[in-house]
Amino acid sequence: MKISIDNVAFNGLTEEPRDVLAAVAAISDYVRTRGRAIMSVRVDGAHVTPDALVQTLRAKAAENVDTLEITTEDIKSLVDNALSELEQVLPDLPQVCRRLAEVFQSEDPDSGYDPFHQLAAIWKTVKERQIQVAGALDIDLNSAIVDGRPVAEHHTELNRLLAEAAEGIQKGDCVTLGDLLEHELPPRAEMEARIVGMLRSRAQGGRG
Repeated sequence: MKISIDNVAFNGLTEEPRDVLAAVAAISDYVRTRGRAIMSVRVDGAHVTPDALVQTLRAKAAENVDTLEITTEDIKSLVDNALSELEQVLPDLPQVCRRLAEVFQSEDPDSGYDPFHQLAAIWKTVKERQIQVAGALDIDLNSAIVDGRPVAEHHTELNRLLAEAAEGIQKGDCVTLGDLLEHELPPRAEMEARIVGMLRSRAQGGRG
């Protein structure tokens, strides 16, 4: 397996990794000592999203991979940029959900399908950015608490709701979609802002 970090060949692993996930973890430790964090991972040219790293790379033998390409960024810049991006998007998200609910409850519900896919893509990016920031700050989302529950549980609940919405899309069930967008997803959007607030507090040295 050929490894590169920021387009420079890397041969600094001290021992053979048990799988590709272990290699990424070792590289993460290495770049962290240099004030940087992993921004993206490509395996044989395919991008692996932060929330799919464990599932995709665990038990994937290094000898079965030709290239592992890592891109890094200065930790402070990564955190500031990602949080600023989220802080711009999230305040409008609850109202976007409610407006889209009105579309699915109208006489022309079909016009809501494309905007919903866009909303789901935005939300996927929000979660990825949260995971990136947490990784950069060395925060365990299974133990980081927001509103009395681990952030990882909030993510799991959001995934369930978005999967339910996607099923509604497939079935053409506009009633379910409208209900989810009006009642279930706006509170989740508000929760995302509180999660980002916690991450911002941690980035600034707080414990919140």
